[in-house]
Amino acid sequence: MAQCLNLAGPPQYVGDGRSRQIARVNHTKKLLCPVEGDPFPFIEWKKDGESINELWDNHKVMKDGSLRIKDIEVENAGKYVCKATNGFGSISVNYTLVVVDEEKDVVSVDGTEVYAKSHEEDLTKEGAPPRFTSPEKMKRQKIIRPVNSSLRLRCKATGNPRPQISWMKDHQELYSRDSGRRSSWTLRLSDLQQMDSGLYTCVVWNRLGSVNFTYHIEVIDKIMSKPELLAPHPLNTTVNAGETASLQCKINSEMQPHIQWLKRVDDPKFKSNNTIVISKQPFIILKSSEIGSGSDGTYLNKFVIHHVTEADGGMYICLAANTMGFSWRSAHLIVKSKHHENHYSYPIERSNLNLPLVIGVPGGILLVVIIMAFLFFQRRRKTQYHQGAIVNGPHFNRVPTQDPEPYLGSMHSGEVKTNIHVNPIHGTQHKNLYAGIPSPHHMLSSREKLSKNSQSIDFYTDISSVSQSHHNPHHHMQQYSYNGP
Repeated sequence: MAQCLNLAGPPQYVGDGRSRQIARVNHTKKLLCPVEGDPFPFIEWKKDGESINELWDNHKVMKDGSLRIKDIEVENAGKYVCKATNGFGSISVNYTLVVVDEEKDVVSVDGTEVYAKSHEEDLTKEGAPPRFTSPEKMKRQKIIRPVNSSLRLRCKATGNPRPQISWMKDHQELYSRDSGRRSSWTLRLSDLQQMDSGLYTCVVWNRLGSVNFTYHIEVIDKIMSKPELLAPHPLNTTVNAGETASLQCKINSEMQPHIQWLKRVDDPKFKSNNTIVISKQPFIILKSSEIGSGSDGTYLNKFVIHHVTEADGGMYICLAANTMGFSWRSAHLIVKSKHHENHYSYPIERSNLNLPLVIGVPGGILLVVIIMAFLFFQRRRKTQYHQGAIVNGPHFNRVPTQDPEPYLGSMHSGEVKTNIHVNPIHGTQHKNLYAGIPSPHHMLSSREKLSKNSQSIDFYTDISSVSQSHHNPHHHMQQYSYNGP
């Protein structure tokens, strides 16, 4: 294993990565060349592109490859390069030597120019001009506030050295005796009056540059309307447990409103002093975030929950208020646990695989029910039809009981004319009981004659007896009608 580590190859860097080195005037500084290789590389030093050799008064390359600088002067500041070379390749290590003159309280980075030393500058880091740290929060240039309200304008920036800031109103520098006072990156204005309207500009600078930003402030005597929450936000949201949930609302208002997020208390046992009641329901007050500005002049606010749990689910409200009143909109957050994920995924997959079975079984059952219902109603209809045919059958006239020639299946052709027809009850042939019947007048006269000489009976058979005979398969019933000559 040791032989593998000592294989021949090009030089390798083994330093700690600190490329900026600080030196002080009249002191000694040693710059290392943190490389190794097999064979050991040849070391060469350069300053600002010029090779360092024995002719340099206070610079000397040591046997270990380091560079020693004695009696440092401001002119020794600059860019140093250590180049290590062997038969397999080469590597370079870059340094920036910063020289500080404590007596004159100046600093030099390049050896030609000096600048005033500042405790706001980190000399171990590269210098940088100022830049605003949150430019997205500075999009809203026009701000409207009511009389007697307060306002904070912020222009936070970063840079090396740490930037300085100054504020101006209508291009005139502000002092502490004005309505605003300078404090860090924020200008605070209190008890605003209409005369405080105007342009407020922050100027941020350091020795490497400057940036500025202007706010347009309008102080109005009275707000005419309460804030309006613009649909569709906040939206109902579903997330898995452990993920990040985000709800946001968008507000239209004459001035920046106060925005507060609330969560409905669903547990009746929950008690807290940090609750309010809206529409007779308790809500807990949540921590608010900074209000942003939209490009269309609206206000934006976002509520974020990291690593959500099932307890975070429920109804949330975004409430916006000003001196004229408040408005709110609600949304529901649904948190799905791993158990719910399995519940929703696997059954769906199985239902896709057994789709014909899922559709076919209910369909078959429904078809059987329809067929049974059809047969039941057909049978009932047929039974009703048979009963109706028997009860409401042909009407037979009254006939004499002592007919000298009763009809027993063979009649004289001259007396009664008969036709054959199919009886709808049994489907067998019977004699037509209506064919050849004389007119009612003739029937009436015959009855009158019969009534004088003999008694008569009603030939209608009792319904029960007819029904019994009808259900007897061996009994064939015939009905007769007799008419006189």
